[in-house]
Amino acid sequence: MENYLAGKTRDEALERARHLNKEGLGTLLAPHFPREGGLSESQRADLATDEVEGLIKAMGMKLIRGGLSLDPKDFDIESGWARAMERLSPLVVRAEEYGYGVWLEAEDPETAGAALDLYLGLRPRFPHLGITLSARLPRVLSDLATVTASRGRVRLVKGLPEEEGRSKKAPEESEGPEGMEDLNGRYRLLLEILFRDSNFFAIATHDPELIEEAHRLSEIQSRMFEFQLYMGVSDALARRLVYERGHPTTIYLPYGEGAGRHMDRLARGGRIASSG
Repeated sequence: MENYLAGKTRDEALERARHLNKEGLGTLLAPHFPREGGLSESQRADLATDEVEGLIKAMGMKLIRGGLSLDPKDFDIESGWARAMERLSPLVVRAEEYGYGVWLEAEDPETAGAALDLYLGLRPRFPHLGITLSARLPRVLSDLATVTASRGRVRLVKGLPEEEGRSKKAPEESEGPEGMEDLNGRYRLLLEILFRDSNFFAIATHDPELIEEAHRLSEIQSRMFEFQLYMGVSDALARRLVYERGHPTTIYLPYGEGAGRHMDRLARGGRIASSG
């Protein structure tokens, strides 16, 4: 699993980002924080705020080309999206001062609605702010329509599987071959909508069929978009997309004490099964 992690520390992740930038690849730095440790949600949010403030400054000092992916759950969104907005607004301001875009994650079904409300609350002030939508969630079509109507930016992922211990999934959200086939079909539909209705978006998948579908759609309808890939999953694919296809490509760099748990969930969902 360590092959998919940018490191345990900010400095390790920034060093990875620097090397990837030299190869012509963008970077998306994603700090992950542990959920355990006896801290309150407010205390965790304070730690996350301090880390992201330091990350933004360090990215600027090192001239890193990239952006940030932030999980609203790390900023006390369980207490309400307005509380999370108070914490995140200054961070987005700081990021944009350095020219860095921020993506808000909305993959967790328990907080997806609050994350969308948070995004829509911030969007009028921050035109470059984006949101990550999960094709796995049944609400994704409605959420995508809402975001595109606001002229927002979407990062489309297949989505994380349910965490262990949660209620059983509906059949259409299962992890088996039939469920995955339905998920791919849904992802294709969402791609069509993005190419039709959105001006800038990110396609986050390693699935070769979905990548080919996105390339096909790009030849029909010219749009500003980029591919986003996990570090270590298919490095050769990233370089082909940049050097042979001419598509901007960004590498997702998870780091921190909580990154291992995040990657374990991806492995269970089949999103990092390849060693490319």
